[in-house]
Amino acid sequence: MTQPRRGPSKLDDDGYPAYTIGLAADLLGVQPAFLRSLDAAGLLAPNRSAGGQRRYSRAELALALRVRELLDRNMPLVAAIRIVSLEYQLEAAHQRIAHLEAIVAGELS
Repeated sequence: MTQPRRGPSKLDDDGYPAYTIGLAADLLGVQPAFLRSLDAAGLLAPNRSAGGQRRYSRAELALALRVRELLDRNMPLVAAIRIVSLEYQLEAAHQRIAHLEAIVAGELS
């Protein structure tokens, strides 16, 4: 029996919206209302299924978990959301810089 070809998979994609709100809330140990509040605040932007249900990715769950950690340290929700948003933007900027440096290094070599 031959093994199926292993290529990029949705299971490997942190951005793939695989988790319903109920499952996401269960995995994080929060109520669905918590996730809806992060959506309303603009931190999360879950995809929607054909029926309109929210679908969260692992990347979004990581952001929600980070907010939850800050809340557990008695951080106000607004401040926690702002901190996580800035952390996310900073990480994206670092990745972009690394990508651009790799391009420049390749052109100079």
